Amino acid sequence: MLRFDEATASKYGLKEAIILHKIIFYVLVNEKDGRNYHKGRYWTYNSRAQWRSIFPFLSDQQIWRSLKKLEKQSALVSDSFNKMAYDKTRWYSLSNNLMIEVKKDKYWKKAIIKSEKPFIKNDNTHLKNEKPIPLDSHNINTEPY
Repeated sequence: MLRFDEATASKYGLKEAIILHKIIFYVLVNEKDGRNYHKGRYWTYNSRAQWRSIFPFLSDQQIWRSLKKLEKQSALVSDSFNKMAYDKTRWYSLSNNLMIEVKKDKYWKKAIIKSEKPFIKNDNTHLKNEKPIPLDSHNINTEPY
């Protein structure tokens, strides 16, 4: 089901609001479950293929541009916590200001409470044990998404 907040769409853009909604959910679930904690915050990550499976109606470039736009608009921060240096998977978390807003929002409090049931892995989610997809050194594409 596609979800986003109209105020968020007005502030950041429609595609960005859709992507941000998922990232907020994943970060809050990771916080609740105590996983992917680095540098004082909780994070989520996906490979390009995983992002595309979550947002099949967006192209790789639309997803990449939206993530970059959200960073420039100070909604998201990104980093890399991959164990292998060649792994270029980006990790995303909420900016401090956005995290404060989200923590006050009744919608997100209710959504996370409802996620009390075990977090079941499907094609559109990831778990702590899942490994980021490494960069194929034989087929290096220097173009952004």
